[in-house]
Amino acid sequence: MAPERWDDDDLLFEDLAEALRATAPLAREIAEHAEDALSWQTIDEDLLQAILTFDSSLEPAAETRSDSAESRVLVFTSAPLSMELEVLHDEVVGQILPASAGEIHIETSDGAEYHLSVSESGFFELPSLPAGAIRLRCDTATGRLVTDWVQL
Repeated sequence: MAPERWDDDDLLFEDLAEALRATAPLAREIAEHAEDALSWQTIDEDLLQAILTFDSSLEPAAETRSDSAESRVLVFTSAPLSMELEVLHDEVVGQILPASAGEIHIETSDGAEYHLSVSESGFFELPSLPAGAIRLRCDTATGRLVTDWVQL
């Protein structure tokens, strides 16, 4: 590159264009490295993702039980916490185990967010929610649990 000759805007732009052209072969590699680095932004939450370990609606016995249409039980597990939800006709109740006070953040598929407190015994009741999938995040002194999206 020639010595700086930036007393003219056109010459400055020519030098900038030349400098950028020199980086063109590296652009894809730089973009890949940037994508790799950004993928680590959610690693903590990904590691806290709870696994749905039980869903009563998937059990063969659920088809023969007389009250199967009235309730559904879901259990999410992520060390050191687990969350049990019971979906009833007109309400959803749950418990965090081990029992502990905490906060639950609810996110709905339409973008609405709700917050509620968990009692010392770990019990909670979800507010009336719009139809669609939800995701729950529970924070206690013991740890954090984040569920996957689930249709109640």
